[in-house]
Amino acid sequence: MNIALLTGRGKSISLPDKNILKVLGRPMMAYPILMAQKAKTIDDIYISTDGEKLIEIAESMNVKVILRPDEISQPDSQHKDAILHALTFLEGQGIFPEIIVVLLCNVGTHQPGTIDKCVNILKQNPDIDSVVTIDERNEYHPLRAKKIDKDGFLKPFLAIKEGEKISTNRQDLNPCYFLDHTLWALRVKSCFKSNSLGQPPWDFMGKKIVGVPCQGSIDIHTLADLAYTERWLLENGWTNNISSD
Repeated sequence: MNIALLTGRGKSISLPDKNILKVLGRPMMAYPILMAQKAKTIDDIYISTDGEKLIEIAESMNVKVILRPDEISQPDSQHKDAILHALTFLEGQGIFPEIIVVLLCNVGTHQPGTIDKCVNILKQNPDIDSVVTIDERNEYHPLRAKKIDKDGFLKPFLAIKEGEKISTNRQDLNPCYFLDHTLWALRVKSCFKSNSLGQPPWDFMGKKIVGVPCQGSIDIHTLADLAYTERWLLENGWTNNISSD
C-alpha cells in the first residue's frame, strides 16, 4: 500500500495561514491534494495537522485526518517527528504502507504525473531509499556562498584552498541541486525501520536518494512566493476551474 501524507501546521509563522491562502480560487493545500487524488500509485490520502481550518478543507476533499499533537506542532518541530507519528497512527489502524509520499501543504506548484513518476522509480528499483523532487539552482551554489566571521567580514562558506581559481559564472560550476519540496517519496522499510541514518539534514530519506527535476517549484513563505506560485500555475496550464492535465 502507498499512502500520500500531507503535512501542515495550523500556526505558521513565516506567512500566517500560508497553507490555506487562496491561489486561483483554491486553498494552497488543495493543489497537493488534487495531485494525490489523480495519482494512480496512491491508495489513500491523509493529512497530519493541528490546524482546524486545514482539517475542514481536508475533510471537504475526502482526505483522512491525523491530528498532530501540540508537542510536535511547534515552529521548531521536525518533519521527521510528524511523519513518524503518522506512521504510528497508521500502524495502529492496521495500515502498513510500503511507500509514503510526503506532500507539503504550502507547495502549490504541482504537475500531474510527478507523484506516479517518483513512486514508480521506487517500485522498479528496490535498492533505492527515496525519490525526491529537485531543481538546479547554481545561483545558490555553495562555492558562491558566504558567511560572516567573528570580525564581521564576509568569508567563503566552504573551505577553499588559497589561490584556487573558481569561476564567477554560475554556468561554469558543477550543477548544484536543491530539494524543491514538491514531494518526498519514501520507502518506509529503509527510511524508518532501519537503524542507520541517512544523509543529513533530512536523515529520514535514507542514503540512496534519487532526484527528479521539477523546475521552478517552491514552497511558499512570503506573499511574493504566493504571487510566484500563481504565475507558475497559470504558465503550466492551471486555471480557476481546471488542473493542468
